Amino acid sequence: MRKFSNVNYIYLNILKIIKKFLYNINPARVINWLVILVILYSMFNVKYWNKENKVFYGDVISYYAYLPATFIYKDITLSFTENYKGEHKFIIYGKKTFTGIKAIKMTMGLSILYSPFFFLGHIGAKIFGYDSGGFSAPYIFALLMSCIFYLSIGLYFLRKILQHYFSKIVTAITIVFIVFGTNLFFYSSFRAPVSHAYSFSLIAIFLYLTIKWHERSTLINTILLGLISGLITLIRPTNVIVLIFILLWGVSSKKEFIERLKYFIRNYYLILIMIGSFIIVLIPQLLYWKIVSGHFIYYSYGEEGFLFANPQIIRGMFSYRNGWLVYSPIMILSLIGFLFLFRKQKEFFLPTLIFTLLNIYIILSWWCWWYVGFGQRAFIDSYSILAIPMAAFIGWTLKQKKLIKISILTVALLFFSLGVFHTIQYCHGSIHFNSMTKAAYWESFGKIRQTSKFWSLLESPDSQKAVKGIQAIKPKKKVEK
Repeated sequence: MRKFSNVNYIYLNILKIIKKFLYNINPARVINWLVILVILYSMFNVKYWNKENKVFYGDVISYYAYLPATFIYKDITLSFTENYKGEHKFIIYGKKTFTGIKAIKMTMGLSILYSPFFFLGHIGAKIFGYDSGGFSAPYIFALLMSCIFYLSIGLYFLRKILQHYFSKIVTAITIVFIVFGTNLFFYSSFRAPVSHAYSFSLIAIFLYLTIKWHERSTLINTILLGLISGLITLIRPTNVIVLIFILLWGVSSKKEFIERLKYFIRNYYLILIMIGSFIIVLIPQLLYWKIVSGHFIYYSYGEEGFLFANPQIIRGMFSYRNGWLVYSPIMILSLIGFLFLFRKQKEFFLPTLIFTLLNIYIILSWWCWWYVGFGQRAFIDSYSILAIPMAAFIGWTLKQKKLIKISILTVALLFFSLGVFHTIQYCHGSIHFNSMTKAAYWESFGKIRQTSKFWSLLESPDSQKAVKGIQAIKPKKKVEK
């Protein structure tokens, strides 16, 4: 009997330990690690570092070109690309400026983030006998790992922000929805070195620093906030509008706004330090433009530009050709969440609302409003911000009566599942990168791979006319696969 009692005592203590362990588990932290593991699995499954034109393509080439041009070919003017007779293979191009010198199209912000991994890739190429010209497998692998590294940091700070205002379970659900239910997962794994996951992470860090700066405006917080803001702008200049948060975070009335301005005036030296830190990040880019164009400010996009008088808001949000809410319907929760953000987290409401409205207007004023790729990729940068109203809505939902809660969560899971399935479809070619139509979408609906009829239902946009603000379709012909 005593033996049985001892066993029972041990058993109960083990149960208490397990219960305490489970109670102390942070589901949001577990989700963050799960996200990274799933992305790593996806990368190692497809092994893009062994495939040509899967990583170094399109914009990535221009974002990355500063590194090999500077540290391998020792020629930032790209003159070596015209008559190169060396041993390396490279993919670098630029467009001639007024001076006749070639300029790299993209700004160098991503090259700054790539740089530690670029040097690791360069060392790896030397050690293992790969081409050390900047574009072989070790460099590709290093760039893919850079995305994982920065995304993990961004998710860490996003979790810290959300957990401060919402429960751990709300935080966990929000992160799952934001990463897997949208196009963020695709651009963090299969198209990793593209700018969006990096901007997503930097903006998460920026939000965290902004909150901390308003709580305690130390010198280090001021400098870090300026540097991060500059880097965000250097990667994608239109994202400079995040600075709205520095001015308006915590402001919910005219009186509070006036008090904020007075605070800035009283602490003008901190604002000057922040501006100085911001400008320091931009100096290398300004010097580069001066070298290649003769001017400190140079517009490298040629005839491409914004059509602010004719933004394609409805198309950009709801078109079958990469409409944001069509391919990431879970983000509808974020838009609904503004109603609950106003009620519960007023410190976020005004800057988040103004930022979102401006962001939608700017993104969808670009001549190529469909942003060739998967599901309005330009919006990914702002998902760290949009996670906040989404969390507000989820938090409200979990507090409702059983029937209401189950109904809303069921719809949310349907939106989430559809977003996940869209990612799978895009990876298998049943969603096209720029030519989807209503007929093509519904022909592919519920199917992983494209049907024989799919290609005949696509319509290619006329880019030459779109640059001029004319929305037109090219004459019917075989669409590029």
